[in-house]
Amino acid sequence: MKPKIAEALFRRHEQYWDKQKKELRKLRSAYMTRYWDRDYAPDQVLIETTRAYEYIEGYIASLYSRNPAVIVKGDVRGRGEPSKAQAMSNSFLDNIRTQIEDVSRLALIYPCAFLKLYATQHPDPFKRVGVSAVPCWDIIVDTDAPSWEQQKFVGHRYHITVDEAKEKYGNKQYATHQLIRFLDYDHEGDGLHAMGVNLAAVNKSGEEIDSPFEYIQVVEMYDLKNNKMYVWSPDYQNGQKWLYDGIEIEISEDQTERFDQIPFTDAADNPIAPIIPLYFSRQPDVPMYGYSALRRVYSQVEETNIVRTYQSTMVRRAARQWIVKKGVFSDEDMAKLAMGADGEYIEAELSPSQNIAGSIQSVPHSPVPTELEQYIRQVNDDFQRGSVMAPFTRGEATRATATEITALASYSSSEIGRLARERDAMIEYCASVYISMMKIFLQDDPDVIVLNNKTEIVRSEDLDGDFSFFALDAGATPVSEAVKKQDFLQAIQMLQGLGVPQQKLLQELVRKLDLPEDFLDIEIQGMQQMAQPQGQPSPTATIEQGIPGSPEQVAQLL
Repeated sequence: MKPKIAEALFRRHEQYWDKQKKELRKLRSAYMTRYWDRDYAPDQVLIETTRAYEYIEGYIASLYSRNPAVIVKGDVRGRGEPSKAQAMSNSFLDNIRTQIEDVSRLALIYPCAFLKLYATQHPDPFKRVGVSAVPCWDIIVDTDAPSWEQQKFVGHRYHITVDEAKEKYGNKQYATHQLIRFLDYDHEGDGLHAMGVNLAAVNKSGEEIDSPFEYIQVVEMYDLKNNKMYVWSPDYQNGQKWLYDGIEIEISEDQTERFDQIPFTDAADNPIAPIIPLYFSRQPDVPMYGYSALRRVYSQVEETNIVRTYQSTMVRRAARQWIVKKGVFSDEDMAKLAMGADGEYIEAELSPSQNIAGSIQSVPHSPVPTELEQYIRQVNDDFQRGSVMAPFTRGEATRATATEITALASYSSSEIGRLARERDAMIEYCASVYISMMKIFLQDDPDVIVLNNKTEIVRSEDLDGDFSFFALDAGATPVSEAVKKQDFLQAIQMLQGLGVPQQKLLQELVRKLDLPEDFLDIEIQGMQQMAQPQGQPSPTATIEQGIPGSPEQVAQLL
């Protein structure tokens, strides 16, 4: 790959996302309940609804009820230690739960999102890999590829200060600029310009400025076809030269190693980029662009805001307003009339020929159209169809029967389950990339972990295997889990009849309901006596008296 190829890929990427910027801003404003920010009349009361926020956060709550984790299966050739790889992966995933939720939120609001893994200067080797959630417009993908695995290249665009650039890539001449984020309004009157700050102008004037306020764009380009990595910048040599050829990785606190090739590889020694994709939905013709879940219901969110604003205007127009004959009431009387205090009265000077009804009358108002309520119902129905989630999963009260709720839960679980599969694929790929990076960091610096209450030494060769990663409880969602819990409670009596041991049922009950493990210390004895119809104490009585009850009785009480 040559610099001009990187420049062409970068320009194509910028051109595409610049065209999407207007729509992306709308999606962000809807989620942040700032729909009217840039399109409103100053003297008009505008109503914002939280429908978009509820929609996105409902998905997030349904997808992440527990910490992410994986199960690691071993190599068929017996290479590596899968138990050590699993312990390290789960410790890493537990620490980055926030970033995983952040990238999921980005992928639901926008067409797609990514996790970027990078080296850090942490003294603990196991914490030497950092993670950040990256929006779709900052990752350059091979849009001609039918899938992520078949890409010929992938790049990451970001900004660094001039000081950072000089420290990493040398004291070179850069075309600096102010930091304006992609979705910020970058024309006059917005962003930093609105505060009267134009750093680019200050820089051109020749005056000294603090370089922390000056930035350049940097693109890490991973050439997966030729197994090379380059650092390119449009702000260095007009993009005609590489800013840096190769990659430097901080192996330890005091050691930095340079690699000519991409050092991160899979079990087959194929190069991989430390970028993990998350696509909840894809464009059928161009899968690498993705499709926003929020975009699917944006029109209904927009209509809800408009209709609620219209209703607010109608309410205010229906306020008490009066037409009075000039000269009949004094200014003081007019003020009393405007206040509308209970029991207030005013005196009017009328001639014998004058009628009070002719001197004052209310302003007539148009009634609220009867079609408005029907239209609101239609908008709500369209939103429900677009969200594909049952109302009770978003915390909305319903009058549905238990059978209907079970059916809705099953339907919602199938849709959430589809999203959960994409989530699980991202978690599995993230764990595999992390392990491939740790192979580099542990080459000259083995470390110690606690595995099964034993101290174990982890070396680079322990992670060198063709491992298979499986997300723990793949496809499980809060909705599906709730249905499983209910089914288990209802099946306890049948399982007892089939001869399942009481202790086994109690163990499963504790696991399903997340009860304290101390419950398992209860010795189940005397079940035959407790099962006798005569003199059988109630579940409440058995617990109050300290008599252990059966799992069926515990379930009934719960």
